[in-house]
Parts: sequence; structure tokens; C-alpha cells
Amino acid sequence: MARARLQRGNSRLLPWVRAALFTAVTALALFSVDFFPAALSGLLAIATGALALYSAPLASVLFVAVCALPVLAADFVVGVLFLVVGFGATQYLGDHEARGFIAVALAAVAIAVHAEWAVVILAGYLLGPGQGAVAAVVAWLLIEIAGLMLGRPALGTLFVGGTAPGVLSFTNMPTDPLTFGWVSESFAAIDTARVFAALTNTRDLAILGVQAALWGGGAAIAGMLHRPDRTRKIVALGGVSAAVTVLGVATAIALSVTDSSIGFDKIALTGAVSLVVALGITAVTEWYFPLKTQVLRPTHGLQAEDADVDELLSAIATAEAALTSRHTANAVVLITDMKSFSAMTESLGSVESAKLVQRHRDLLLPVIDGHGGAGKSTGGDGLVAAFSEPLQALTAARAMQRSLAGPELGGETVAIRIGIAQGEVVLDKAGRPFIGAALNLAARVMDLADGGRIMAEASVAEHGDPAWIHDHGRYRLKNIHEPVHVYEVLWAADSIPGVLRGERVDAENDDDPGQ
Repeated sequence: MARARLQRGNSRLLPWVRAALFTAVTALALFSVDFFPAALSGLLAIATGALALYSAPLASVLFVAVCALPVLAADFVVGVLFLVVGFGATQYLGDHEARGFIAVALAAVAIAVHAEWAVVILAGYLLGPGQGAVAAVVAWLLIEIAGLMLGRPALGTLFVGGTAPGVLSFTNMPTDPLTFGWVSESFAAIDTARVFAALTNTRDLAILGVQAALWGGGAAIAGMLHRPDRTRKIVALGGVSAAVTVLGVATAIALSVTDSSIGFDKIALTGAVSLVVALGITAVTEWYFPLKTQVLRPTHGLQAEDADVDELLSAIATAEAALTSRHTANAVVLITDMKSFSAMTESLGSVESAKLVQRHRDLLLPVIDGHGGAGKSTGGDGLVAAFSEPLQALTAARAMQRSLAGPELGGETVAIRIGIAQGEVVLDKAGRPFIGAALNLAARVMDLADGGRIMAEASVAEHGDPAWIHDHGRYRLKNIHEPVHVYEVLWAADSIPGVLRGERVDAENDDDPGQ
């Protein structure tokens, strides 16, 4: 049964695009309020963008933290509410690429340039109908709350229903915010009743619900119109254009029926700007970062013996097309296992062993994140991670072994073996390996080695520096039909290749020596 994989072109540039977006959004947010000195605002924006290269979830947390300080200074209760909602958004929408969180932040910024509909539609186009709709509704909710706190009747084409003067005002910011003397003043001025009144005294609740439905529905429609496994570029542009148009017309109708404070001129301007922005970003994405579908030959399959099984497999294949395009990817999988864990537990005791396992996780997971991977614990003494590029995984594996050889574990000796393979794998919501052929192959390659060593199969090893790649030849692996060409990745200046445990295949007697 043939399967498909989706691979985005020029993927190495995407982290830089993400970093640029974090930098720009943070700068716009900080420079819009007179709180930090201009130089410090710029440094914080750059730092947030730089952190996004290392870890998008951590950059999301930093963004919320620095943006919360001016809000805390203006009103302590609203600032705490901002932190709670913001950190909640980072947990739900801050996956390993933080695409949902970026969409929410961009929607808030886009209000100022009349491009909010573009962000709503692009959320569905880039994230899919489900996550895109969630991101759009969360963005609507946050903008709505911000408008109520500011006492604004409307923000862009989004009707808010707030009444002046509101709760928040950024006109009298502390003259020396870095001394944090303003904290006690803001805390002393707490007025929860005023904040509660601003949240509950909104008018025309009907239009609020309609707009939330329009934003979520618009993103969902855009996601359903975009089928990356078979949609042509021109069709994608047409789908985005249609979605922006439908959202604009529906919003205009809803506002004309329920509210007259948002004029037609603002609606028309937002429609025009959003259409241009949406088409521009879609064009760049489709032409420069295209998703290409490749048909994979199955490594091993099943044969049906009767018509009933044929029909069942046909039904499964139909459902699998959607599953493959959304959850299945071609990735580089790295898996680790701790040497002599049982003996260590007996020697140190269960509690101390558990502490050591946790310290080794805390040491290695940031290394994985820092090399562009998405990792997690296997539930025991091992880790598993997915990378988009083989060199990322190879470099991360070497850095992990060097980290364990350093003093960070307080003098305790921990040796792990690492296996790396490339292929089809099912990823969870955070982009971490869940199940798949690549995960199984990485585990089998790892089983050949002892602690302190790194093993990789050929399609991964060929991307490494030949100076630290050693060819061990081809080996038969458990539950893998064909022999696999195995390489060892040396990670220290005095590293020497070791002896593997498995059954080596004699190339002269093998039927397919080119494997």
C-alpha cells in the first residue's frame, strides 16, 4: 500500500523567518507603549527573535513576560490576567514551532495596519482547519479583552463594545521602570471591581458572538480549501482570495445589521489590505516553501486473501490519505537508551536513580531543542526526538555525548547509546515521534552499540563529516526485512570505532550489495 509524505522546500530558512516574526512582533508591542527605554526595547525584541531560533516555545514565554510588564504598570489586575492568559496560550499554541502562538500575536498587531482578516485566513491556510480556527478564536478573544480594558468601542473592524475611559492607559508610564518601584504603586492601586465592570458592561453581545464565529469559521474554511497533497499553486491563491472575500462580506453584513460605528470605508480598506497581504504571503509560501508530495514504496506490506480484506484495506487507504498529509512526515528520528540502568538502580537506589535520569533529561532535551529537534522522554531512561535535517540530528547526538562527558551531572557517570534513522514517522502535536518505521529503525540501529556510542543508518550518515563517520558495513536487524548499512558517529577526539553486536552481512554473498 503506497504512502505519501510532505516535505516543505527551503526548510532551513523557516527558523529564520520565525525569528524575524518574533522580533518584529515584540518590537511593535514594546515600542507602542512608552515603558522601556528605546534601546532596551530593541534589545528585548532581538533577544526574543534570537531565542526563537533555539526554541520557539521559550521565545513565546519571553514575549509574554516582557509585554506583561507595561500592562502590570498600568493596572496590576489586568497585568496578572494578561500573564495567565498569555502563558496559557503558550502552553496550548506554543508547540515546537509555535505557529499557533505567532498567528495570535500577528492578529493583534495586524489590527493596526488593517490586515486582521489576512492573518485569520492564513491561520487556517498554514495550520489547517482545526488548529487554525482555534488560533483565530483565541486571537479574537484576546483582542476583545484588550479593547474592553482600553475602553474602545472597536479595534479595526472588530467590534468590542468597550466604554471610555476603560481600565488601561499607557500615557503615564514610570519614568524609571528598571528600578521596579512602580510595582508597589500599581499593587496599591488594585481595583478588581473596576476591571470586572469593564469586562461585563459591554454592549451588543450578539455581534461579539457573530464575529467570533466568523473568525473561527473563516480560518476553518481556508484550511479546508487548502489541500497541500494535491492543490495547485494558483488554486491555493484562489482559495485564499475567496476566503478573505467571504470573511469580509460576512463581516460587513453583520456589522451593518448590528452596529453602525464601523464605517464602510474602514471595512473596504481592511478588505483590500488583507487581500494583498494574504495573496503575497500565500505566493511566497507556495513558490518558495512548497509542500511536495512523494510516493513511498512500502518497506513491507500485507497481501489480502479474499475480497472482504481487499475492501477493508481500500477503506483504510482512503482514510489514510488525510492522516498521512496531517500527521505523517518524513523525519530524522533520534533515540537514546541509558547503559546499565538496572544495575545503576540497584547500586544507587530507586530514588537517586530517578533523580539522575531526570538530570540527564534536563541536560539533553535543551541540546535537542538547540539543534532544531523536538524531543521528549520515552517514559523510561531514554529520549526520542525528531529533526527535519540529518545533519541537525548528527550534530545534536555528538553534542549530547559531549554534554554527558562534562561535569554537569555532578560527578555521576551516565553513558547512553544513540540510534539515528530517517524515514516515515507519525508525529504528535508538538512534532515529536510517536510511532513509525523510522522510529523502529533508529531503535534497531541503536541496539547494535554499547553505551557512549552513536549509530546511524546510511541515509543519515552520508550527511556527516567523513572525518567522524566510520563505516561498519551491513547488518541484519530484528524485524527489518532488508540488511541495513550501519555507520558509527565518532564524537570525541580520542573516539575509536567499537565492535557491534549484531549479525554482519557479507557483501560478497548478499543478493543486493548496493544497499
